[in-house]
Amino acid sequence: MLKNNKIFKTSDLQKLDKYTIENEPVTSLDLMERAATVFTEKLLIFFPNNHIFNILAGFGNNGGDGYVVARLLLKKGLNVKVFGLHGNSVLSPDCAVNRKRFIDMGGCYIEVKNLDNLQPDENSVLVDAIFGAGLNRPVTGFLGNVIHRINCLSHPVVAIDIPSGLMGEDNGENNGAIVKADYTFTFQFPKLAFMFPENVIYVGHWDVLDIRLHPAILREYPAAYYYLTEEVVASRLLIPEKFSHKGTLGNTLLIAGSYPMMGAAVLAAKGAIRSGTGLLSMHVPCKLKEVIHLSVPEALVEVDRNEFCFSGVDNLSRFQAVGIGPGIGTSPVTAEGIRQLLSVWQGKVVLDADALNLLASNSGLLELLPKGAVLTPHPKEFERLAGKSVNDFDRLNKLSTFARLHQVYVVLKGAHTIIATPEGECYFNMTGNPGMAKGGAGDVLTGIIAALLASGHSPLDAAVIGVYAHGLAGDLVVEEQGMRGVRAGDIADKLGLVWKKMETYNMAKQR
Repeated sequence: MLKNNKIFKTSDLQKLDKYTIENEPVTSLDLMERAATVFTEKLLIFFPNNHIFNILAGFGNNGGDGYVVARLLLKKGLNVKVFGLHGNSVLSPDCAVNRKRFIDMGGCYIEVKNLDNLQPDENSVLVDAIFGAGLNRPVTGFLGNVIHRINCLSHPVVAIDIPSGLMGEDNGENNGAIVKADYTFTFQFPKLAFMFPENVIYVGHWDVLDIRLHPAILREYPAAYYYLTEEVVASRLLIPEKFSHKGTLGNTLLIAGSYPMMGAAVLAAKGAIRSGTGLLSMHVPCKLKEVIHLSVPEALVEVDRNEFCFSGVDNLSRFQAVGIGPGIGTSPVTAEGIRQLLSVWQGKVVLDADALNLLASNSGLLELLPKGAVLTPHPKEFERLAGKSVNDFDRLNKLSTFARLHQVYVVLKGAHTIIATPEGECYFNMTGNPGMAKGGAGDVLTGIIAALLASGHSPLDAAVIGVYAHGLAGDLVVEEQGMRGVRAGDIADKLGLVWKKMETYNMAKQR
């Protein structure tokens, strides 16, 4: 199933905890102990040589987590100090119990009544346990000033579950203070806010910690958001059967390139030829065919009537999937060619780059898209299609609405590329790196997805597998060459190793 790794809304957290407490069964205190234990283990992996930890504890259950972490660190003989940031607030029952446990075992506790009391130890690691994921209003006043003070310090900061002050989903109107954590160790699943570029300055590096919430509630409770892992993606990859041949593995048509943008066509072709299609046919302007013959000899070449741009395809009956867009330009001739193509082709299709720009600027083209079409815009291209967004959460809502309205799959490219489905679900990718932010990388992705479509994958599987594999190939390049040295062509060259890794994973699971 694709739905193993859910991202729940923070408003669902109490229900998930409550079900676990009632049906495991386990006490809320023991569940807090469990969560804080795995947090502490992760903390000491990241800071194995640090011996001084200062915990900033609030009055809710996130503060309770902080007190348990403090007690566990103290048990290990480490130098621990807790700054209590309670003010006049009443502590949650579990927070009160764990504060008492920490103080009773001789822990150093300082109640912070003003900023002068907040003097972290030199060389200490700060653990943010002020507010958890249940926060529903901006942090201002005294605690806001505390957070501003923390953000001005040079100490490394590690957040428990979520940086204090950050809302779990929409921070568009959050004008309060937010902790800028270097690391965030979050419980059970990432928070949706972690996926947005605007929040990276707060979240830092994040890891998911399994605190063993009840598997039944995680499985049955509905969610609209998911994140991709190797297990989920590799299980969807179709493995060729023993008697497969080039005729059964699909014929991909890539419509790409124009003068002077044939490089995009070459990169898309290299992505496709490395992604399992039985045959690859490149449709290019007639004067530019030699570029493909010389650069991608495995590809068949059919020429357009026009010398230098795409103007139309006469016969589509041989193809199982069509990819169109990389480097085709936006001339009126090409716009009319796309209109004619979409008027007759109702099969699998992926549209990228200039094809998307033409969809945005020519009325009526969107209505011609076949159901299940895959669109692969970067944020600016999506803005041309759906309008401007006020923030990343607003863009996510626009993305989901657009996919439902037009019954298409939209791959919004970025650090956590999002695949939005016609059913209103969104999948966030976990592979890839900043080194891939280079011209041509998206062209390679178009070729990958087109090839996966032609070789029998559904549009959702082709998008999910393609995005994950593309990012993983980029990660392999970075391992060898570093981020600055990544070229789009390098990503295509690493795809064979990616597919080998996924195929090996599948075979191991089947044993």
